[in-house]
Amino acid sequence: MREVLFRLRARLARLARASAAGAALFVAVVPAADAAAERRVALVIGNGAYQSVPTLDNPLVDAKAVAAALKRIGFEVVEGYDLKLDAMRSTVGAYAAKLDGAKVAFVYYAGHGVAVAGENYLLPTDTVLKSESDLDFRTMNINLVLRQMQREDRVNVVVLDACRDNPFAKELARSMKTRSAAVGAGLSEIRLNSAAGTMIAFATDPDKTALDGVSGQNSPFTAALLKHMETPGVSISTVMDRVREDVWRSTSEKQRPWVNTSIIGEFYLNPVAPTVKVAAVDAPGLAGPAVPGALPNPQTLEMKLWEAADRSGTTEDYKAYLEAHPNGYFAQIARNRIARAAAAPAAAPGAPTRAPVDEAALKAEAGSTATEEALKLSQKDRVEAQQRLRALGFDPGGTTGKFGPGTRRALTNWQKTRGIPESGFLTRTQQAALWEQSEADFRKLAAARPAPQPVRTVAPRPRPAPAREEAQAQARPAPQQAQPQQQPQRGGGASLGEVGNFLGGVGNLVGAIRR
Repeated sequence: MREVLFRLRARLARLARASAAGAALFVAVVPAADAAAERRVALVIGNGAYQSVPTLDNPLVDAKAVAAALKRIGFEVVEGYDLKLDAMRSTVGAYAAKLDGAKVAFVYYAGHGVAVAGENYLLPTDTVLKSESDLDFRTMNINLVLRQMQREDRVNVVVLDACRDNPFAKELARSMKTRSAAVGAGLSEIRLNSAAGTMIAFATDPDKTALDGVSGQNSPFTAALLKHMETPGVSISTVMDRVREDVWRSTSEKQRPWVNTSIIGEFYLNPVAPTVKVAAVDAPGLAGPAVPGALPNPQTLEMKLWEAADRSGTTEDYKAYLEAHPNGYFAQIARNRIARAAAAPAAAPGAPTRAPVDEAALKAEAGSTATEEALKLSQKDRVEAQQRLRALGFDPGGTTGKFGPGTRRALTNWQKTRGIPESGFLTRTQQAALWEQSEADFRKLAAARPAPQPVRTVAPRPRPAPAREEAQAQARPAPQQAQPQQQPQRGGGASLGEVGNFLGGVGNLVGAIRR
């Protein structure tokens, strides 16, 4: 496949040069089966100019950037900014009217929201909450929006960057008194029940508050969303996995986006571009009739070239991609990988080398419980597998060595990118492919970890030798005592006190005789 793509790229380059001399290149575009007829409608609201509490600086910046991104990937966008209650209801009504016949419904909201007794409410800029009844008349329940989206069978995506530290929640909690515990710190989990084909994404875990970020810039959550949502040919599950990873790291593990989904199968915010076939070229040495009205689609060619380079992982293929697309979607990733390969230490002489992975064998067998058990992975192997998935950008949810739902999801997403049957379980060939693909990133991740600090032990002080002990004792001043006790000497000899008393008595006797 890679050789075919390179030949195609070289041929197109020759044809482009020939077209400068008068030749014409025509490319037939065959739309993807479902892309042409699919209507996709989005609602985007950003509320920041609140009247009764301090304003928010980020929602307008966030919402306008998301609206622009959605338009670039083919959505019809109904948008509104700094909306009061009436305007907010009208905007949602206009959105509901456009949903008739749409195959995809998308909602993005940035601003204040409040959760009470498990219900989530979006707050217009003129909201004043003094009692619980104000929730029904001065806010918009998110379930009202969901009902509009779920009137037909379609894919529904709701993204809420509204989990901020909310002054309305505190005021409402005070008014509710004994029921103040029902007012959540952030937003509450939205249960999907039987609502198939729906995804709800929060900026952080339910009942947690999210960070706003730098004033006037995108919030950490929306910045990560904007980074990944336009990537072509990537499922929304993978997009949200990447968003979660980016936010977790950029906030120093203080904020973790949360997703609840009932979407069955794959859904792409930005589907793979239409299939492109080179139909005919009017150029010297290349025969064939021209196809009038056909248009070139360089995005598809770029995707194919990137997929080939990504599968091989070689510096030469990344350079070939950059040569053809120096400002492409994946240009910076290609440069990063080339730089890492150049900086990676060379293998030591005599070090074992792995044989290249057989791509046909890789895709022939689906992983299962049996194939993974046959690997007999040790605890260390399992931890390393999770670390290698994380190094490639697939979040396993932890690196404890336990293959739970997070690891299975990360494996499935990795398998998607390699065109492997998506089982979430490893085969021997898949293990080799994962190790081979992640080697450079895994080394870099390992090098970035702080080295374990050695445990300091304090050696016991040596006991002085007897002679040294005696010398130290003689050097120390004798302790002062008020009434020293006379101790008899060993061996029956008279003590110095006894000798003194005897001499004193003799002196007294001599003096008495003289008198």
